[in-house]
Amino acid sequence: MKIVISALLAYILSGISQVSKDLAGRATDRPMWTTRPTVGKALLVGATWIIRSFLESIHQTGQIARGIAFGLLGITVQMVVLTFFVWGCIAAAATIFDSMLLRLVAMLALMMIGSFIVLPLINVLMVPMTLVLAWPVDLLFPIKEATQAESIKWCRTCRHYQKSKEYEDLIYGLWRSKSMLRSDKLPCSIALETSDVWQRYFSSKSESRVLFPKDCPFYDKRP
Repeated sequence: MKIVISALLAYILSGISQVSKDLAGRATDRPMWTTRPTVGKALLVGATWIIRSFLESIHQTGQIARGIAFGLLGITVQMVVLTFFVWGCIAAAATIFDSMLLRLVAMLALMMIGSFIVLPLINVLMVPMTLVLAWPVDLLFPIKEATQAESIKWCRTCRHYQKSKEYEDLIYGLWRSKSMLRSDKLPCSIALETSDVWQRYFSSKSESRVLFPKDCPFYDKRP
């Protein structure tokens, strides 16, 4: 029963961590929901942190199977570490106090102190273990030849592409915006010349879009 409670609290801690990370990031790196944060949005982000982890992993690798595998590995390691951390706090509180109320207060205090002192040390120690676990996953899901991605006509293979985390976030990115963005928000260094392309892109329904516009006449393959 303690392990189940510990796992549930570990999930909640991970959700709180995701919300805190989003709100504490630089203005240019924050997801779109942080521009007008509400309790409801924060609860949704905290409850769905696992989905975000998978999407970010897929986004980083560019391959669905590899992204899911590494996302699952990262989530598993995180949940195991946090579950045993919370279990340790519960066990320590139960050993020191007999009163249920005092146990609860002590557990919360240990979790709060541990989140600032113990967890950073555990994360450092977990890096070698994660690398060892990632090795067989890397063998099972190797990176596809870069030439396959380079051959696709899209913004990332265009010489005019400029990276924009704010635009490209898979869940809250500005690519889902219902109105045309300012030129400095677009992942394109020739936004004025391609304004018609972007106007057509943002005039389409957000749910039917892919990440970047298709068939841009100004596409110029990156050397």
